[in-house]
Amino acid sequence: MSWAVVARKELRDVRGSRRTRWLLGAVALLFVVGGYLLPISGSPEPTSADYASFMVSVVALVVPLVGLLLGHRTIVGERASGRLTLLLSLPYDRLDVVVGKFLARTAALGAAIAVGVVAGAALVNYPFGSFEAGTVGAFLLGTLLYGAAFVGVGLAVSTTTTSTAVASSAAFGVFVLFVAVWSQLRGVFLALLDYLGLADGTMPDWALFLYGAEPGMSYRRLVDGFFAGVETGPYLGPEAPWYLGEWVAAALLACWALGPVTLGYLRFRSTDL
Repeated sequence: MSWAVVARKELRDVRGSRRTRWLLGAVALLFVVGGYLLPISGSPEPTSADYASFMVSVVALVVPLVGLLLGHRTIVGERASGRLTLLLSLPYDRLDVVVGKFLARTAALGAAIAVGVVAGAALVNYPFGSFEAGTVGAFLLGTLLYGAAFVGVGLAVSTTTTSTAVASSAAFGVFVLFVAVWSQLRGVFLALLDYLGLADGTMPDWALFLYGAEPGMSYRRLVDGFFAGVETGPYLGPEAPWYLGEWVAAALLACWALGPVTLGYLRFRSTDL
């Protein structure tokens, strides 16, 4: 359980950083503001499911940014300062460091999301609509997975370089690719498939799965399927295969939460400090 000691230390560092506290406070406030705005946006009796659908676009923008900010300097910063060498001279190995830091940073982001979601959903409930604990809990779990995915990606970036500048640039590139650019690449993806003779004007289902495996698209599909009741489109329509549905989207988010950080550790354990 050496990773637990690392995680507790990391949580103390998070609490001791004014910038990080403000960042996490802004995340919680975002959900609270959403809960305030929904009832006055024109929906007379909003539900908790309406709250999830209302928040999805802003969550898909802000949570990746905060997750990457929390993760991308976690290891490389300590490596550059020499603190990582000191830490590894104690009875901790590199797996303890990666697991402890990932869990601590994910827990910090998760706590901010949980406070915000519960408070925001409560505003929707009182006095305007109805609070559904199961719906709120499911939305919270899906959003936690989404946040953990980007903490994991940021931490993976942090394990693969010795330069904080490179880590920051890589994290920024990941954010731009996944949040700003990916949704615009469908035409490029389809054109490439047509050129290779793998499509005929429309994407086959297996290509839709690959294209839609990006964490932001998976998160939107999860919210649309579970909370918005969307039953149209190539992913959630009645003719869509099961692997384009919301349950597989949730599984993909879990893979994003664990996969990059696992690959980052495998790279990290074989590198020199």
